[in-house]
Amino acid sequence: MIGREIVSEKPVSVSDVRRILEKQEKDRGELTYEQKLTLDYAKEFGKVAAKKEADALKAFSEMGIDEKTAVKIIDIRPRTKEETKIIFEKVRFDLKDAQIKKIIDTVRDL
Repeated sequence: MIGREIVSEKPVSVSDVRRILEKQEKDRGELTYEQKLTLDYAKEFGKVAAKKEADALKAFSEMGIDEKTAVKIIDIRPRTKEETKIIFEKVRFDLKDAQIKKIIDTVRDL
């Protein structure tokens, strides 16, 4: 990455990575070895549609969940109360049972 400068940072989901790399592959014609590996992984695990992902991010934002944690939720897609609580272990967020249920219901629709 010689000669490149980070202009901004934003958390992105695996599905976003898939869309970004597919666009780069289409525009440039070829990806680097690392990008190809990442694209293969993203194709396997990043299967959330952009519209559904945006709706989920909005729902999580309305619950007061920060964007970084919301992206983790979308990538991990927790199915149980315990899996959901693990995501929030390092985040200072008071998680109520009703919020856990809403998170699980939202993720189920992805």
